Amino acid sequence: MIKLQKIIDKNFHDPEYARTVANMKRILEKWILDASFQDAWHRNPEQALKETGLDPDPEAVKLLVDPDEGERIQRAAREGRLKLEDLPESYVLYKAFIREKLDSREEQRAKLCVPDEPCFRAWRARQERRCWLDLGPSATAMVQAALMFELSEGCSVGCPFCGVAAKGLRGIFRYTEEHALLWRDILRRLHALIGDAAGHGTCYYSCEGFDNPDYEKFLADYFAEFGVVPQTTTAASTRNIARTKALLQYGRENYLHIDRFSVLSPAMRDTIFESFSPEELLLVELLPQFPEAPACHMTIAGRNRSEDEEEVGSTIACASGFVVNMQEMSVRLMTPFVSDRAHPTGEWIPEKASFSTAEDLEATIRRMISRYMPECLDLNRLCAASCDFRLEEKEEKVWAHGHGMGIALMDAPVAQEALDRLMTMLREREYTGNDLLSALPEETDICSVILLLENLWEHGLIDQTEG
Repeated sequence: MIKLQKIIDKNFHDPEYARTVANMKRILEKWILDASFQDAWHRNPEQALKETGLDPDPEAVKLLVDPDEGERIQRAAREGRLKLEDLPESYVLYKAFIREKLDSREEQRAKLCVPDEPCFRAWRARQERRCWLDLGPSATAMVQAALMFELSEGCSVGCPFCGVAAKGLRGIFRYTEEHALLWRDILRRLHALIGDAAGHGTCYYSCEGFDNPDYEKFLADYFAEFGVVPQTTTAASTRNIARTKALLQYGRENYLHIDRFSVLSPAMRDTIFESFSPEELLLVELLPQFPEAPACHMTIAGRNRSEDEEEVGSTIACASGFVVNMQEMSVRLMTPFVSDRAHPTGEWIPEKASFSTAEDLEATIRRMISRYMPECLDLNRLCAASCDFRLEEKEEKVWAHGHGMGIALMDAPVAQEALDRLMTMLREREYTGNDLLSALPEETDICSVILLLENLWEHGLIDQTEG
């Protein structure tokens, strides 16, 4: 009988189990990062695996890399013709680990990143719903972090595909005595304001964590405040191998989580494979971000979006909350958005402001919560479409359709003529809720439209931050 274990768990201590999963993971990494390995596999699977030096089960690998085989297995399992014991053990352990990672991400989104502050919590939930409609299935990968930090201004790496078009490195927030006091005071204040969700963000965003020589010192204070070692995504994992290994070890010893390495070239890939054992990278995702990689996929946003691009792209943003830049002494409210002409980096930023002290930052965030996160829809204020969507009456339901998906908002029918008029006025961003109601066709059921407006509000499709 196959016994499954949770790897992202402080009680996990099974080196052989970890080795089995890590070796399978390394084979899959070779598959997505190295076209020559795929070629070798197609010529002679057993020889290709032998040359990796990992000795995985060829049948298990085949189930993972062959789409037809994978579909056959899944179909047999759905139809009850297959049990776990009928499958290669290493395949089952690896698939269980993938499921565990997805469950961990879902826990972040649905529980750990949810703020205590009630208006902030409700606003974040509205942005989540808007993202599902506007971005489709990709929105499920967004944890919607409530708070993120940047410990430098700009980035030294300059990835040509950078989804947020980070500017060049301009300054670094060093861990001086004065800065350390400010940092710890900010962590305490925002922990009290936002709740434990403040500790489930990152200490990087539009920057490179390893640009800051004191990055690890800031993480130690973060861990002392929240009991969490934040996730790191780095494009500089090979800049200082010893430093990278020490960071990974710190996470394994204090708070298990998934880190990520952006792999920028074949040479970088080879260095990573040579320098880190499969076990060392068990809790690290390798992101194939160079054209030669078989699984290379770069989001159409930021520097990977041309200025004259008409197509709507996606986003790499993963926060609906506040991004604090410690070097610039600034804070911006941000939420993910489709990448378009108005939002080329796939971010909607209602406001960015400066601060001078921890107390000032707290007051600024409280003011932003009050201004941009009202408790309920106010028909006396401006009602504007927050994103590009359309309304449709179909089968006695009102549907909202975005770039990503469509959702049924309510059962009460509203005539298409009224919906079209409503959408025209919402897009013009000039009218209050009462103006909208007054302009509808005379026969329109006003109560149904009020209910519709409230549903649009709850799905983050109405913006009231102007006027």
